[in-house]
Amino acid sequence: MRWPVCCLIAIAFAAPVFGQRANCPVAPLYPNCPPAVWPGGTPGTPNPMAPGGTDPLAPQNPNALDSALRDGAFSRSGEAGGLAAATAAPGFDGDFGGVTYTRQIVTEIVVRQEQIGVQQVVSIQNGRKVVTDVPIYRDVRVPVTREVRLPVLSRYSGIKINENDGPRPTDRIYTGYNFYSGLNPSLNPGLGKVDLHRETVGFEKTFLNGDASFGMRLPFNQLTGPPGARSSGVGDLSFLFKYAFYNDRQTGDLFSAGFVLTTPTGADPGVFGDDSSAPRSWLLQPWVGFVKNFDRVYVQGISSLVAPTDSRDPTLFWNSVAAGYWLYRNRPDRFITGIVPVVELHVTTPFSKRDPAGSVYVQDQVNITTGVHFITGRGTISPAFAIPTVGPNPWRYEFMLNMNLRY
Repeated sequence: MRWPVCCLIAIAFAAPVFGQRANCPVAPLYPNCPPAVWPGGTPGTPNPMAPGGTDPLAPQNPNALDSALRDGAFSRSGEAGGLAAATAAPGFDGDFGGVTYTRQIVTEIVVRQEQIGVQQVVSIQNGRKVVTDVPIYRDVRVPVTREVRLPVLSRYSGIKINENDGPRPTDRIYTGYNFYSGLNPSLNPGLGKVDLHRETVGFEKTFLNGDASFGMRLPFNQLTGPPGARSSGVGDLSFLFKYAFYNDRQTGDLFSAGFVLTTPTGADPGVFGDDSSAPRSWLLQPWVGFVKNFDRVYVQGISSLVAPTDSRDPTLFWNSVAAGYWLYRNRPDRFITGIVPVVELHVTTPFSKRDPAGSVYVQDQVNITTGVHFITGRGTISPAFAIPTVGPNPWRYEFMLNMNLRY
């Protein structure tokens, strides 16, 4: 299922070559863009559509504020009248690996002999007949089971609003790869190393002049490790909604809210260790977020609450904040037009299911993610690395690679 990652890499790198003019709005409305011939006119002649009938090809005389906006992080207008996504603060990389469920797994198959009956054997001893019962055995394959605490792949996987996402409505398609090394090492002593691979595909489309968006997201998951712990499955489909109550097109500052609805469409989660069926909840996730810019530095944050429709699933409170620095930006002459190192802090607070001996368990988590956003004309490629800082660790470390293609 890693094909979406490879495909989007190729598209993201090719887009700057084939789509440079597409990033520029129509010339009659944005006179600072490269020359273009408008209907009924020729270059160098007054354009009646421009304010005051002035020539949009003539040199401009910007004031200090105009120059700052043109040369700063937000110099290009977006398709919906807002900031161009290539010059806006990139979204979060993420951190969450799922919820722990207690299950019985088969770790190995052993062969044992089992008595299935007796056979009478007659012999003559000292002239007398002796009947002896001889047991009859056969080889039987017996599964060896143990209780483990591992994620159910279709539940709580890839649903967090800031998994390769952020507060700003954006026109994009995206994919991502997450690798979690060593799930719940302290909760499964002697089991061996279990890793989680997750691939995610999704899209987002803006409306209401760029102040709102709708999107969909679908994860694909694989557990690798000892026999019995290995599994794979499609995760639950999520629908994402955003609305920016405050959206400053010049500074890039933003305050928004939204909602994520995760539907129980993924693979069957199976049963608990006590043979009861695992829940298949609808997950309701309202959230609020912001973006604040300080020239080359930006800060963004999101808080969200996940409420399941089945009380056997956990209610979670997520808080995340990130800070990024534009190492360089607005370099249209370069293949890489911007580089943004970033650090993120993610805090997970479970309101329920805090007992590690329970069928469902979520530990308090404080995870730190650090990475770099490489921005091209229409694409963003974001490798990142995350570590947990509070025990029991949900995983040893995480590597992720997120890709976005703006349209």
